[in-house]
Amino acid sequence: MPVPYLVVGHITVDLTPFGREWGGTALFGAVTAARLGAQVHVLTSMPEAASAGVLPPGVEVKNVPSPVWSTFRHEFVNGVREQYISDIAVALRTEHVPDRWRDLPLVHFGPLAQEIDHELLLSFAGSLRGASVQGWLRDWGADGHVRPVSAEKMLAWAPPIEVSFLSEEDIGDQREIINLYRKAHRVVVLTDGSHGATVFEGATSTRIPAFPVREVDANGAGDVFSAAFLIRYYETSDALASARFAAVVASFHVEYHGTEGIPTREQAEQRLLEYAFI
Repeated sequence: MPVPYLVVGHITVDLTPFGREWGGTALFGAVTAARLGAQVHVLTSMPEAASAGVLPPGVEVKNVPSPVWSTFRHEFVNGVREQYISDIAVALRTEHVPDRWRDLPLVHFGPLAQEIDHELLLSFAGSLRGASVQGWLRDWGADGHVRPVSAEKMLAWAPPIEVSFLSEEDIGDQREIINLYRKAHRVVVLTDGSHGATVFEGATSTRIPAFPVREVDANGAGDVFSAAFLIRYYETSDALASARFAAVVASFHVEYHGTEGIPTREQAEQRLLEYAFI
């Protein structure tokens, strides 16, 4: 049976060096889950009239209409990405969740700009809940320039979930957050782009290398990784196997622009066999 997967968060307009693209954990997660054969649901907020064709056919969408898209501009300075927020769509709250979705067994939260209300997380207490937490760790000024929240805010709260995904870009030098999340969550995954990821489970930590591919566009790679991880983890309860599977799915994604490179399950399984030594 297809895995029932729900992703919550804003789909964005990303202004990148490659042009105008769709983005956000909700988009990358939904496309990844669909390509892997899941039954996909999306709770998001975007302009109703302009939303057609953004997500793959067959995805069930609950859209909270917004006058604007959440919009990010991406700039690269000496190889380091700098992000700027210009607009934010409507915040997502508990009352936006359809009643029949509250029993979905796998939920992926993907905030980008503090848009998911904390109470919404409690709507799925019986589900396996994972979160790409970047949007709760971000702040921005009047110019929209995105930066990490203060250490005090970063360490004040760990979301009530089972699996969390952090990146080196998200946390900067605030390493204490890893220990905070390890105490609160069953599994914590720290991603580091082409350097791979570290899986923290209980008292253990295991490094998972990235797959050796030619990188074209890494935007959204962490979101693709987290969606693939959650689907595999839901199926197997094996965090290390899930991380290896997620790494191979993300390796396809970075070889192309946008979402066109995200693989099917069969493609991912084949590459996993080819690189079984990793």
